[in-house]
Amino acid sequence: MGLSENFIKRMKKKLEKRREEILETLNDLIKRSDADNDIAMDEGDKSLIHYSLHYLSQLSSRELKTFKAIEIALMKIDKGTYGICEHCGKEINPKRIEAIPWAKYCVECQEKIEKGYI
Repeated sequence: MGLSENFIKRMKKKLEKRREEILETLNDLIKRSDADNDIAMDEGDKSLIHYSLHYLSQLSSRELKTFKAIEIALMKIDKGTYGICEHCGKEINPKRIEAIPWAKYCVECQEKIEKGYI
């Protein structure tokens, strides 16, 4: 059956918007990190900043992973393969794509992957 052209256009806009949000977040993290390095601090400030940077690095790692998945999804749109499960080759349910526009797997395959069956 395939995804409608309007649906794919809508998902492309969502993907592009999320990509821009991630880029803004990462740029803000870089700016804050640079600003923190320029300020004289006591040990408490340094400890708090160290903890914050650790938390932010975890966040940025997750954001980078999502960013890469978004880039792949956008390439699939260009190739005409968007919405196809990378494991079984079946169409991914549009409701799943609506929730996670960069989804690479159908629900069934994703569950198998998470359980270690695949």
